[in-house]
Amino acid sequence: MKRIALMAMTALIALMATAVPASAIIVKSQQKFTAKVTPAKAGTKSKPRPVSLTANPFFDDISADLNDQVQFATVNANVFFPKDAVFNGKYFPSCAPTTVFQDESRCPRGSLVGTAVGRGLGLGLDETVKGKFFNLPGGKGETLLVTGESPLIIREIVGATLTTLSDPLYRYKLTFSVPQNLQSPAPGVIAAVMAFNTKIPVQYVTKKKKKIPYLASSGCTGGKWNFKYVADYTTSYDGTLDGGTQTVETSQPCQK
Repeated sequence: MKRIALMAMTALIALMATAVPASAIIVKSQQKFTAKVTPAKAGTKSKPRPVSLTANPFFDDISADLNDQVQFATVNANVFFPKDAVFNGKYFPSCAPTTVFQDESRCPRGSLVGTAVGRGLGLGLDETVKGKFFNLPGGKGETLLVTGESPLIIREIVGATLTTLSDPLYRYKLTFSVPQNLQSPAPGVIAAVMAFNTKIPVQYVTKKKKKIPYLASSGCTGGKWNFKYVADYTTSYDGTLDGGTQTVETSQPCQK
């Protein structure tokens, strides 16, 4: 995937080359995760209520690692969604990953289902990135387009596969596999995802004169909606899973 570093980075990269990540170092920084569904009043199985979703995996601070000259990146991320969640991506327009990468403006109207603003941080690199989520064919997940302008020009896609679960707390799992070009966006740099604030708005598609929401709630089991975020990390330039795994569980009160 194409990635162009600005000329001003050349001297900086030379300095960063001395900061080689250690092998098999467990990440010290604490992963956090928030999620919110709106409205909190649930629908029913016979009449699901359309909802919007915001979610954000983030770190308040990673100085515990950077001060030791240890950089890390997320390799795999799994987001678990509540038992009462309803996902209707199979009814929505979709866009092939190759089209998303080459020119997202060619994607069908309605296939763009969410946006995000994120931040990547490593030794000598601090970059704001933007994300766009496109529905995969058949509603099998989403393709995330990540772009950045400074100090690096970044354009990369991240595949996200949706799995339906048999679990008392969670109905779906969305699995992201981060490509090495985002793990290490420049020589000598491994970039931690400091934040990736995602917004999936209320949206509909009309089928046979019936409005179908992209996301909906069908109940309020136990008075709350449960979420979970699980991430695997690398401290190596080749993406080796040597940085450990962290799990964050959270929930949101709901009403019937």
